[in-house]
Amino acid sequence: MELSSVKKSEAKKLGVSVQELVLADLLSIGYSDNDAYAIAYPEDQQLNFSMQQANRKKIMSRVAFMELREKRKISNANILEFSGDTADIDLIDTETTAKEILKIAKRMPDGSKERGEMFMKYADLTRKNDAATEEAMDAIQFYFPIKCNQCPLFDAYNTFVRQKGGREIRPVEMEAIIAAAAQIMEKARKKAGN
Repeated sequence: MELSSVKKSEAKKLGVSVQELVLADLLSIGYSDNDAYAIAYPEDQQLNFSMQQANRKKIMSRVAFMELREKRKISNANILEFSGDTADIDLIDTETTAKEILKIAKRMPDGSKERGEMFMKYADLTRKNDAATEEAMDAIQFYFPIKCNQCPLFDAYNTFVRQKGGREIRPVEMEAIIAAAAQIMEKARKKAGN
C-alpha cells in the first residue's frame, strides 16, 4: 500500500509505521478491528486466520499503539461530528474559502507535493475571483428589447408623461417619434459645431 508523503511524514513524526497510523485512523472513525486490520495490512490476508489474529492482537495490545489510537480518535472526532444534514450549513464565499485553503497549505510540511497543490488551488481560486470582479466592473451590458412596449425607456417615458397629465405614446408611434428625434438631434449637433 502506497500512501501520500503527508501520511508518511505524519507517521514518522508520531514514531509509528504508516500501516499503524492507517489502522488507528480507521479504528477511530468506527471500523471494526478485523476490517481495519484487513485494510491496513492487506499483505497479511495471505496468512491463515490464526496468524492474522495473532498479528492483529500483537499490534493492538502494544501500549504505544493504544496511545496512538486514542490520539487519533480525538483528532478525527471532527469527522464523526458531521451529521450529513446540510440544511443548517451556511455556504461560505470565495474569499473565506481562499483563506481556509491558505491556512491548510501553511500547516503542511515545506516542500511537500500536497502543499504545492494547495497553493495552486489557492492561486486558481483568487485568480478566478479577481477575473470575475474585473469582468463585473468593466463590462457594461445593454438590453435591447425586441418590441417597443418591452423597452424600459418607453415605460419610463410613459410613466413620466402620465404623472404630468400628458398623453402617453403607443408603441406603434415610436418609429415616427425616433425619426423626428433624429432630425432634432442632427440640428442640435450642427448648431453646436460637431
